[in-house]
Parts: sequence; structure tokens; C-alpha cells
Amino acid sequence: MSAISTVLLRSNEWPSYRVQDIASISRGRVISNIEISHQTNPLYPVYSSQTSNNGIMGYLDDYMFDGEYVSWTTDGANAGTVFYRNGKFNCTNVCGLLKLQEGFDSHFVSLVLAEATHQYVSINLANPKLMNNTMGMIRIAIPCIEEQKKISTVFFSLEKRLVMSKKILKQYISQRQYLLQQMFI
Repeated sequence: MSAISTVLLRSNEWPSYRVQDIASISRGRVISNIEISHQTNPLYPVYSSQTSNNGIMGYLDDYMFDGEYVSWTTDGANAGTVFYRNGKFNCTNVCGLLKLQEGFDSHFVSLVLAEATHQYVSINLANPKLMNNTMGMIRIAIPCIEEQKKISTVFFSLEKRLVMSKKILKQYISQRQYLLQQMFI
């Protein structure tokens, strides 16, 4: 857990809740690469158990979910990896979903769960897992909605800056490679 996460995402003064008491827990459906390849107007992301590319496996013409959700990877080497989702999207059967009740900020809860889930992953299996029933039993401390939103705003700002910094670094590396190639022509 990073120092900033330790300070902002934990307090013994906050009430604690089991995930199943604050969210409905579900999964997506089986979506194959063949189905994805047959789309005519693929606009809506399909989130899977992969964690690269923000978990996006491809795009479909329609969507199953609309709104703010928390998703997590249920199976595989990255089981327990948590994402905040917002908008219209699809998810596969190896992607767990939480739809939070009113009074709970999805982004904030995703941050707290991202720090908590890895200790609940069943690793004594050939294929690590974090199943719906286990996710539901995880207990997390959560402040009032106003404080959740304030903390969430701080992390949104940090995430935005991180994305921008990565883009700048990528451009810098590309320009550097180009200049080095030009020097040795």
C-alpha cells in the first residue's frame, strides 16, 4: 500500500461494511473473440479478466451495463485486480461487478478494494480466484459520502496527472529514438 493510500483510504474511525451489504454482486457473460470480430458498429468496451489495456478485450455494438460500477478480475494471475467503470460497457464471465447502493462512491470503493482484495485471492489453486461470495464477505471501512467524494476527487486528479505524464514520457521516448536514428544515418 502506498503512503498516500495508507493516509487517505484508511481510518479506524470509519464504519466498516461487508461488500455484500453495500453492493449487488454480479458478473458478465461469455463473450468470445469471434463475437467481437463480427460486430458492425463496435462502440462499447468489453472488459475481461485481463488487466492490460485497462481490461478492455474488444468492443461490441451494444452494452449490458450503464453507470458507475466497480469491476474485478475473478480468475487468473491477476485475480483481485480492481477497476472503476463508468459509462456503457460489457463484461465477460471472468469479470466480477459491483453496483453500489446510494451513499457509496464507486470510485472511492474501487480504491479501497484495490488495496484490500489481494489478501482474499485463493492462490492455492492452479488458477487463482476471487469469487463473488468471497468478494461479498470482504469488510472495508468507508467514511460518509461527502468525505468519500473529496478523497475520490484527489485520486481522480492524481490519476489524470499520471496518465498525462505517461503520454509525455512516451512522446519523449519516441522523439529521442527518432533523433538517435537520424544521428546514425
